[in-house]
Amino acid sequence: MRIRKISLEKVERYRQITNIVIKYGFGMILGKLHLPHIRKMSLKKGVETLSFPQRIRLMCEELGPTFIKLCQILSTRPDLIPLSFVKEFEKLQDEVKPVETEEIKEIIQKELGDKFNDFFLSFEEKPLASASISQVHRAKIKGGEKIVLKIQRPGIEKIINADMEILYDISSLIEKFIPEARIYEPKRIVREFEKTMKRELNFLWEARSIKRFSHNFSGDSTVYIPKLYEDLTTEKILALEYIEGIKINNIEKIEGLGLDRKQIALNGAKAVLKQIFIDGFFHGDPHPGNVFVLENGKICYLDFGITGRISEERKMELISFFSGFLYKDSERILRTLILMNAIGEDIELKSLRREIEEMMDKYYDVSLKEMKIKEIVDEGFNLMRKYKVKIPSDFSLLTKSLIATEGVSIMLDPDFNLTLEIKPFIKEILKERVSFSYLTKNLKRTLSNLYFLGKETFNTLESFLRKGYFNIAFEHKGLNNLISAINKSSNRISFSLIISALLVGSSLIIISGKGPFLLGFPALGISGFILSAIFGLWLIFNILRNK
Repeated sequence: MRIRKISLEKVERYRQITNIVIKYGFGMILGKLHLPHIRKMSLKKGVETLSFPQRIRLMCEELGPTFIKLCQILSTRPDLIPLSFVKEFEKLQDEVKPVETEEIKEIIQKELGDKFNDFFLSFEEKPLASASISQVHRAKIKGGEKIVLKIQRPGIEKIINADMEILYDISSLIEKFIPEARIYEPKRIVREFEKTMKRELNFLWEARSIKRFSHNFSGDSTVYIPKLYEDLTTEKILALEYIEGIKINNIEKIEGLGLDRKQIALNGAKAVLKQIFIDGFFHGDPHPGNVFVLENGKICYLDFGITGRISEERKMELISFFSGFLYKDSERILRTLILMNAIGEDIELKSLRREIEEMMDKYYDVSLKEMKIKEIVDEGFNLMRKYKVKIPSDFSLLTKSLIATEGVSIMLDPDFNLTLEIKPFIKEILKERVSFSYLTKNLKRTLSNLYFLGKETFNTLESFLRKGYFNIAFEHKGLNNLISAINKSSNRISFSLIISALLVGSSLIIISGKGPFLLGFPALGISGFILSAIFGLWLIFNILRNK
């Protein structure tokens, strides 16, 4: 359980958030969460004409970096939020006014110390880009190499930590007061988001990702990874080689260099499929702004802040899932979802199976060449949301990566089809899984697991024989709200009994006719009736307010 100090800064931040929420027409949410409206505020002009997703996006832009990042991460989870929200959140602009150069230089000086003078020949004061968490400047080091420095904005960590505390508070209130939202486990989403933000605030994580990508593509002639300058990289500064290239969707410039668009589309797709199906480590945000084409035709990745990892077990689940679609096998898809623990106990399996089969029927006569990953994924995620199927976050991230890759590839080559490129990878991995060397390796792992399981079972049995008893722990799930409801009901019953006792007592005093008197009636009896009336009206109001 988290215990936090309530600071003046946190109270002020709550005030800002509630005011912005009201400004975009979401005051009713504050009411549902039992949060007080700190001050009245009118709706922002023109808000009424905007759609619900548009208002959420604009609200999060105004709320600042933490909420922008949260929406950007939610845009990778079409299994959790509708596609209309996904498309809107993808438009979020993470561009802010640059920090003064002196403040940026102070951070560099503090992080690098004497290295700043020892390494740098020049430093460009005008930033190349300015985002909510970091700012990018170009520089030249003494070897004559041009580099870019990604520098964390001053004070941003403190702002994000404060917002994270508030998000934990809000997620707890959502689970308590909005029952229909509990299926999405808001607190778990915030915990995952907190992990992501901690990595975003520590550039050494991104540096490790760059090193890993460099290793994975070291022998590849089609992909280039920028050089990392480790001596100049810290938790708050990332130093990379400056890349001069063309955005991968700038077809005019690519053709101007005489490069083969179709080959670039194929190389880019194969690079992503290698990351997912072979390396198990992939770029999580390969949109055109993060993928360049160099003069020699190589593909160059930028911004490694969002990456995904896939274990061997998850990779097999992914292959099983995709092969179910490719071979139109609905039973395999359902089995895979069960293995992934994505299907809850309350889900109607027969209905889900029937809808998956109906979805597969649409593609029965459709050739692989005509199948589009985006269409399949969009329809699949709509179905998952309908049945509250919990898709793992890494699975959602890689589907977004595949969709982005398919979109860019089709832009470069209208005849390109990603499903045709996926099939050989799946065949190769399935072939490898039935090879003698893989089966031998798997058998060794299974025997090792059986050994430890047997040892643990023997130790438990030995403990039972020595002590003569087992320790069994019970853990309740979902009863907190029931206990709260019982407490609330018992309090109301107790209060009702007190009102009844007041009414009965006051009636007896009136009947007794003993003074002192008020308007010709015993004063104590009259007071009791008035008090019970006030309490009764308050109780009725409370019941109606909480429905």
